[in-house]
Amino acid sequence: MSLKYAAISDRGMLRAKNEDSCNIVLAADVSPQAFIVADGMGGHEAGDVASAMAVQIVSDEVAVLIQNPDNDSSVKELLEDAILKANARIYQYSLRKLSGLGTGTTLTAGVLHKGKLTVAHIGDSRFYLLRSGQLQKLTRDHSFVGELVDKGILDAEEAKTHPLRNQITRALGYEAQIEIDFFEIDIYRDDIWLFCTDGLTQKVTSDELLSMLANADDPENILRNMVALANQRGGEDNITAIVVQV
Repeated sequence: MSLKYAAISDRGMLRAKNEDSCNIVLAADVSPQAFIVADGMGGHEAGDVASAMAVQIVSDEVAVLIQNPDNDSSVKELLEDAILKANARIYQYSLRKLSGLGTGTTLTAGVLHKGKLTVAHIGDSRFYLLRSGQLQKLTRDHSFVGELVDKGILDAEEAKTHPLRNQITRALGYEAQIEIDFFEIDIYRDDIWLFCTDGLTQKVTSDELLSMLANADDPENILRNMVALANQRGGEDNITAIVVQV
């Protein structure tokens, strides 16, 4: 199996700093093993620290899996342990360094292992799968507005302008106990995966994402075009994305 991939993280047009983080974890033969995006909570203290901590801790744990591929633990168990560790570290950091004011981050991570992609997700970053010309959003937005969309109360376009669209209902770092979504997909030739933060999806529609992913053959060009369009439409948030072509 051969993969083409690229990552981008852009401050956007208005934010003073980039609170997003991302990483592609490579094995010794430089083949990619994991893809991770995280969006530190905008407007809170140290959102950039929270997202960087989450990405680093998960990356380190995936590296352990790469070095011990026959470990008895499943990828889901390893990912869950890593994310719980990241949550505890961020939670303790906010208590010690921020006088308990709190900071947090979303996290969407995919790990390749034995022909499967296992995805862990918390927050409102997203994972999309493009297969056979159909783009599917396989993650649920853990946000007040996302839950209204899931219930059919709002549609996707109404959600983009809702005054509470940035209110997250699940994230790393705010509480000692968290709930993480997991799912696993088979890997097929010509699949395209997109991991991204909401700085992209607030500005670019699903139809536009589908068009960009389906009609370009270079992941770096795809990402540059996505970021340019999001910034052209205001770029109020940081924009981070990873594209992978099978």
